[in-house]
Amino acid sequence: MVGVLLCGSRARGEHTPESDFDLGLYYRPPLDIDALQDLARDIAGPEASVTRPGEWGPWVDGGGWLHIGGTAVDWLYRDLDRVRRSWEHAQAGRYDFHFQVGHPFGVPDFMYAGEVALGVVLADPPGDITALQQAARHFCGTLCSPVCGKRLSTSPTLSTGYFSTRSALATPSWPG
Repeated sequence: MVGVLLCGSRARGEHTPESDFDLGLYYRPPLDIDALQDLARDIAGPEASVTRPGEWGPWVDGGGWLHIGGTAVDWLYRDLDRVRRSWEHAQAGRYDFHFQVGHPFGVPDFMYAGEVALGVVLADPPGDITALQQAARHFCGTLCSPVCGKRLSTSPTLSTGYFSTRSALATPSWPG
Protein backbone atom coordinates (compact mmCIF):
# COMPACT_ATOMS: atom_id res chain seq x y z
CA MET A 1 0.00 0.00 0.00
CA VAL A 2 1.42 3.38 -1.01
CA GLY A 3 -1.22 5.70 0.43
CA VAL A 4 -4.85 6.64 1.00
CA LEU A 5 -6.89 9.40 -0.63
CA LEU A 6 -10.32 10.64 0.45
CA CYS A 7 -12.35 10.94 -2.77
CA GLY A 8 -15.85 11.83 -3.85
CA SER A 9 -18.33 14.22 -2.30
CA ARG A 10 -16.65 14.33 1.10
CA ALA A 11 -13.32 15.34 -0.43
CA ARG A 12 -15.06 18.05 -2.47
CA GLY A 13 -17.10 19.31 0.51
CA GLU A 14 -20.35 18.48 -1.30
CA HIS A 15 -21.53 15.67 0.96
CA THR A 16 -24.70 15.24 2.95
CA PRO A 17 -24.94 13.53 6.34
CA GLU A 18 -25.97 10.34 4.49
CA SER A 19 -22.99 10.36 2.11
CA ASP A 20 -20.51 7.54 2.23
CA PHE A 21 -16.76 7.89 2.58
CA ASP A 22 -14.82 6.95 -0.56
CA LEU A 23 -11.24 6.00 0.21
CA GLY A 24 -8.85 5.39 -2.66
CA LEU A 25 -6.32 2.77 -1.59
CA TYR A 26 -3.29 3.45 -3.79
CA TYR A 27 -0.95 0.51 -4.23
CA ARG A 28 1.75 -1.01 -6.36
CA PRO A 29 1.28 -4.72 -7.12
CA PRO A 30 1.17 -7.08 -5.46
CA LEU A 31 -1.56 -5.92 -3.10
CA ASP A 32 -1.71 -7.87 0.17
CA ILE A 33 -5.39 -8.85 0.08
CA ASP A 34 -5.12 -11.09 3.14
CA ALA A 35 -3.86 -8.18 5.26
CA LEU A 36 -6.59 -5.89 3.89
CA GLN A 37 -9.23 -8.55 4.62
CA ASP A 38 -7.99 -8.84 8.21
CA LEU A 39 -8.01 -5.04 8.61
CA ALA A 40 -11.52 -4.77 7.14
CA ARG A 41 -12.84 -7.36 9.58
CA ASP A 42 -11.03 -5.71 12.51
CA ILE A 43 -12.63 -2.33 11.86
CA ALA A 44 -15.95 -3.25 10.20
CA GLY A 45 -16.81 -6.61 11.74
CA PRO A 46 -16.59 -10.28 10.81
CA GLU A 47 -18.90 -9.95 7.77
CA ALA A 48 -16.67 -7.38 6.04
CA SER A 49 -14.98 -8.50 2.86
CA VAL A 50 -12.71 -7.13 0.17
CA THR A 51 -12.11 -8.22 -3.40
CA ARG A 52 -8.98 -9.14 -5.28
CA PRO A 53 -7.75 -6.59 -7.84
CA GLY A 54 -9.76 -6.92 -11.04
CA GLU A 55 -12.86 -8.50 -9.49
CA TRP A 56 -14.93 -5.36 -10.10
CA GLY A 57 -13.64 -4.99 -13.63
CA PRO A 58 -10.69 -3.61 -15.52
CA TRP A 59 -10.86 0.08 -14.50
CA VAL A 60 -12.53 0.09 -11.11
CA ASP A 61 -10.00 -2.36 -9.76
CA GLY A 62 -11.86 -3.64 -6.71
CA GLY A 63 -12.10 -2.88 -3.03
CA GLY A 64 -14.71 -3.28 -0.35
CA TRP A 65 -18.05 -1.84 0.69
CA LEU A 66 -17.75 -1.56 4.45
CA HIS A 67 -19.99 -0.28 7.24
CA ILE A 68 -18.07 1.26 10.12
CA GLY A 69 -20.03 2.62 13.06
CA GLY A 70 -23.17 2.81 10.92
CA THR A 71 -21.43 4.71 8.13
CA ALA A 72 -20.77 3.38 4.63
CA VAL A 73 -17.06 3.41 3.77
CA ASP A 74 -15.99 2.33 0.30
CA TRP A 75 -12.44 1.15 -0.26
CA LEU A 76 -11.47 1.63 -3.92
CA TYR A 77 -8.25 0.07 -5.18
CA ARG A 78 -6.07 2.30 -7.36
CA ASP A 79 -2.93 0.91 -8.97
CA LEU A 80 -0.62 3.91 -8.66
CA ASP A 81 1.37 3.02 -11.77
CA ARG A 82 -1.83 2.85 -13.84
CA VAL A 83 -2.96 6.19 -12.40
CA ARG A 84 0.41 7.70 -13.31
CA ARG A 85 0.23 6.30 -16.88
CA SER A 86 -3.25 7.73 -17.38
CA TRP A 87 -1.96 11.08 -16.09
CA GLU A 88 0.91 10.97 -18.59
CA HIS A 89 -1.56 10.24 -21.39
CA ALA A 90 -3.73 13.18 -20.28
CA GLN A 91 -0.71 15.48 -20.39
CA ALA A 92 -0.08 14.33 -23.97
CA GLY A 93 -3.73 14.94 -24.93
CA ARG A 94 -4.58 11.23 -25.20
CA TYR A 95 -7.62 9.70 -23.58
CA ASP A 96 -10.14 6.95 -24.08
CA PHE A 97 -13.32 5.59 -22.54
CA HIS A 98 -12.96 2.01 -21.29
CA PHE A 99 -15.49 -0.71 -20.64
CA GLN A 100 -16.51 -1.11 -17.01
CA VAL A 101 -19.53 -2.94 -15.62
CA GLY A 102 -21.95 -0.45 -14.08
CA HIS A 103 -20.72 2.46 -16.21
CA PRO A 104 -22.86 2.51 -19.38
CA PHE A 105 -20.73 5.17 -21.08
CA GLY A 106 -17.44 3.65 -19.99
CA VAL A 107 -14.79 5.02 -17.70
CA PRO A 108 -12.62 7.85 -19.03
CA ASP A 109 -9.01 7.15 -18.16
CA PHE A 110 -8.49 10.82 -17.25
CA MET A 111 -10.92 10.22 -14.39
CA TYR A 112 -7.95 9.15 -12.26
CA ALA A 113 -6.27 12.56 -12.67
CA GLY A 114 -9.48 14.32 -11.67
CA GLU A 115 -9.91 12.09 -8.64
CA VAL A 116 -6.35 12.75 -7.48
CA ALA A 117 -6.68 16.51 -8.11
CA LEU A 118 -9.90 16.81 -6.09
CA GLY A 119 -9.03 14.32 -3.35
CA VAL A 120 -7.66 14.81 0.14
CA VAL A 121 -4.44 12.94 0.83
CA LEU A 122 -4.83 11.07 4.12
CA ALA A 123 -1.63 9.02 4.03
CA ASP A 124 1.26 9.12 1.57
CA PRO A 125 4.58 8.25 3.22
CA PRO A 126 6.62 8.20 -0.02
CA GLY A 127 4.97 11.42 -1.32
CA ASP A 128 3.95 9.88 -4.68
CA ILE A 129 0.25 10.75 -4.46
CA THR A 130 0.95 14.27 -3.19
CA ALA A 131 3.35 14.97 -6.09
CA LEU A 132 0.81 13.70 -8.63
CA GLN A 133 -1.92 15.76 -6.97
CA GLN A 134 0.10 18.97 -7.12
CA ALA A 135 0.71 18.46 -10.83
CA ALA A 136 -2.91 17.53 -11.59
CA ARG A 137 -4.32 20.54 -9.74
CA HIS A 138 -2.39 22.95 -11.95
CA PHE A 139 -2.85 21.28 -15.30
CA CYS A 140 -4.79 22.54 -18.26
CA GLY A 141 -2.72 21.29 -21.13
CA THR A 142 -3.29 19.42 -24.30
CA LEU A 143 -6.15 17.29 -22.89
CA CYS A 144 -8.42 20.29 -22.33
CA SER A 145 -9.18 21.04 -25.97
CA PRO A 146 -10.03 17.51 -27.14
CA VAL A 147 -12.13 16.66 -24.10
CA CYS A 148 -13.77 19.96 -23.26
CA GLY A 149 -14.26 20.94 -26.86
CA LYS A 150 -16.64 18.00 -27.31
CA ARG A 151 -20.10 17.50 -25.97
CA LEU A 152 -19.75 14.07 -24.42
CA SER A 153 -23.34 13.34 -23.43
CA THR A 154 -26.54 14.76 -22.09
CA SER A 155 -26.55 12.12 -19.37
CA PRO A 156 -26.52 13.77 -15.91
CA THR A 157 -24.31 10.96 -14.59
CA LEU A 158 -21.66 11.36 -17.26
CA SER A 159 -21.98 15.14 -17.28
CA THR A 160 -21.43 15.30 -13.53
CA GLY A 161 -18.28 13.19 -13.74
CA TYR A 162 -17.16 15.10 -16.82
CA PHE A 163 -17.59 18.49 -15.19
CA SER A 164 -15.98 17.33 -11.94
CA THR A 165 -12.95 16.17 -13.90
CA ARG A 166 -13.07 19.32 -16.02
CA SER A 167 -13.01 21.53 -12.93
CA ALA A 168 -10.19 19.48 -11.45
CA LEU A 169 -8.06 19.94 -14.55
CA ALA A 170 -9.05 23.55 -15.16
CA THR A 171 -7.24 26.78 -14.56
CA PRO A 172 -8.77 30.27 -14.66
CA SER A 173 -7.85 30.42 -18.36
CA TRP A 174 -9.94 27.36 -19.20
CA PRO A 175 -10.66 27.29 -22.98
CA GLY A 176 -14.31 27.49 -24.01
